[in-house]
Amino acid sequence: MNAKPLLYILFTIDCEPVANKSAKQGPKTWEQSARAIEGFCDRLAVMGYPATLFVSAACAEEHGPLLEELAGRNIELGLNVHPPTLAGSRYPRHLGNYTATEQHAIIASATERFYDAIGSRPHSFRSGAFSASDATFQVLYELGFRQGSLSIPGRDLPRDAVSWSGAETAPHYVNPSDRLRAGALPFLELPVTSDPDRWYRRGFPYELCIENGSVEDWHRPLIEGSLERLEADQAPFRTLGLFTNNGLAYYRDDGQHSITLEKLLAYFDTLAGRYDLVPTTLAGAHQHFRQLVAVEQRR
Repeated sequence: MNAKPLLYILFTIDCEPVANKSAKQGPKTWEQSARAIEGFCDRLAVMGYPATLFVSAACAEEHGPLLEELAGRNIELGLNVHPPTLAGSRYPRHLGNYTATEQHAIIASATERFYDAIGSRPHSFRSGAFSASDATFQVLYELGFRQGSLSIPGRDLPRDAVSWSGAETAPHYVNPSDRLRAGALPFLELPVTSDPDRWYRRGFPYELCIENGSVEDWHRPLIEGSLERLEADQAPFRTLGLFTNNGLAYYRDDGQHSITLEKLLAYFDTLAGRYDLVPTTLAGAHQHFRQLVAVEQRR
């Protein structure tokens, strides 16, 4: 009897600063942010899923004790950087619009603030709006980051340096000079799951964003299509990557997004007959990916 293929499932949440003119999508208050983060993590934990948090420097400073407690529960704390939201920022544009030297300075500063607040250094990364340039992966590696989820294949907003048309759809080690191609730099990029050939509005492909719709009409068709492509490609490392943000009421049992999350988790249970499900953090996914690479190298 053939073993079922492994399917790694990654839930992520972008922990953004309180909303202002530069960050309109953030939570309204820090209290709302804390409750959303904790509610999201708790709902996942009940079903055996860890969360990966991409935490802004301001959020790390505001929620230090909460984040330290979550880290003790095997929840991963990565870094989120959106230059316009940095206090006193001289950088009003998205990350990928800046030179390698400027990106290095921006990310290094945010990393130090994160370290001062939490007492540990992040090794996973996501940029605000998924913005990056061909220099970004090399900069991140030089700063000690070893994995990220920066890409949504098919998303294309050139003004914001968000250009992922033609990007790799499977987890891969990166090319340090071409963000769209796999390469030899041992930084794992795990893309958000998307359908790069279908867009729901200009520049935005169908993507596994929890708040984008209902499980029946949005997430399930997208997931089934992705699984079909993975099967057709006989992909050696199969993943589903989902994302959301800390401005949503995951602490409310009757909240729309809480209900969507619960239905998603129930739907994943139905996939257990076809796959061996592996709930994972981003760093955990990289650990499994390394093992796969090592096996391939020995052949």
